[in-house]
Order: sequence, then structure tokens, then C-alpha cells
Amino acid sequence: MRSYRWLWVWLGGLLLTLFLFLAAVAIAYFAKQAHYSLFLNGWMLGALICLIGAFTCLFGAVQGWSFPPLARPEFPDVEAEIYGTGSLDTQRESESGLAVTARLRSYHVRFKNAGSGRTASLTVLLYVKLDPGSWGRVGEAVCPVPDWPLPPSLGLAPIDMPFELPPGGAVAGHLVYEIPGYYLGKLAEPMSARLELWDHLTDKRMTLPAEIGSHDRNSMAASSGGAEVLGPEFDSPADESQAESQAGQPGDARQASA
Repeated sequence: MRSYRWLWVWLGGLLLTLFLFLAAVAIAYFAKQAHYSLFLNGWMLGALICLIGAFTCLFGAVQGWSFPPLARPEFPDVEAEIYGTGSLDTQRESESGLAVTARLRSYHVRFKNAGSGRTASLTVLLYVKLDPGSWGRVGEAVCPVPDWPLPPSLGLAPIDMPFELPPGGAVAGHLVYEIPGYYLGKLAEPMSARLELWDHLTDKRMTLPAEIGSHDRNSMAASSGGAEVLGPEFDSPADESQAESQAGQPGDARQASA
């Protein structure tokens, strides 16, 4: 995160200097003119306003405020390391009590907050490419986090989301997602996927390839959120309503509540 402390300190020093100048003018008028009020005059009023402003700026420097104060802060300086990926089939219990097959996609990862001034609160979303036109205009499958207990035999250590990353802090483990059954047979081959880091404190998102390697904020791309939507040439009457519902944010909401 970019630091604005030097700017707040500079502005606070400028206002403090202006306070001293205005106060000196007010005192000079008070010394020269009879019946001149030392405090009830425009010069001293301006000096007091500058003094309050100076202390506010110095407080902003200590707190690390953005500049201007209402500006939305930048995405935190998060580093991501993907050590390995995996794809496996397991079973889970359906709502009717029957055992059904579930396909999982996992990533062995480590996230670190390399910044020094802001905590991150992250949810990581997985988007998998679909064959163009196989699901109307929806170009990506939104894969939710399993909301059922994972068998210990899988040897996975899922990271609960959202997770907090204080400055200098790190979290390691597995990102685990379920590929919905209705997308099977529609996935692009070879599989192409991306991870989207959603910081809840800044409400900003960055995306990176779901591939083994190291990624810092400079190598990530800004994302507006949601699955990719293809052009109108992929519209079809049968899929149009499904495309509109799948291209929205229901996957994000489910991820955030996981």
C-alpha cells in the first residue's frame, strides 16, 4: 500500500506555520490597538482553524490515512505462492442422504502480506474456463468452496475464508473447490483457471493464473469480479436465462460466507 505519511506531515507542518503567522498578526493588532480583542477577531480565528487542521494532519500521518481521506485505499501488498495443484474425485452425502460423486480442485498455497500498514481480509475465488458457447454467454465456471466435511483421507488442510493477513503475516494450506457437476463435460481442455483475490476491507480484487509459481501484486491483474461473459454471438434461447444467472455474483456470496 502506498504511504501518504510524508504528505500528511508536510501538510501539518504547513498549517502549523500558518497558525504561527496568523497568531502573530493577531497579537500585533492587540498590542497596537486599544479595545482590540485578542481572541474574537478574524486573524486569531483563522489561526485556531489552522492549529486544529495541523493536529488533524499529524494524526492522519500516525494512522496512515489515504490521501485525500475519502479515497478508497489500494489493494494490499499481498504475495501468493502456489506450490502444487490437484484434481480428485470423492464422495459426499446429498440432501436425500445418498452418496454422490464430487470433483474437487485443490491448490497448495501460501499467502503473505508484504505491506507494513494495512491488514488484508481475503476470500479467494476460483474460475475455470468453459468451452465457448457450451453454457450460453458464460465463459467461466464459478467453483464454490465445499460446504460439507472433507474426508481426512484426502490429506487436505483447507484455509477457512475469509482469512485475515496482518502486516507481515502469512497463511499457508490448501484452497479447495468443488467443480459443480452441471459444468462437467463443458470445461475447456486443457483446463485453464484463475484465482481471484477479493479483499473485503478495500472491496478490491486482483486475479492471477491458477498455476504453480510466485505472484506479487505487480504481477496480478485488477478484476471487476464475476465470471467472464462472452459476446452475443453465443446467445441461445435455451441458455440465455441460465447465462444471466450464472454470470452474476452468487458464487462470490457463497464463498464469502464459507
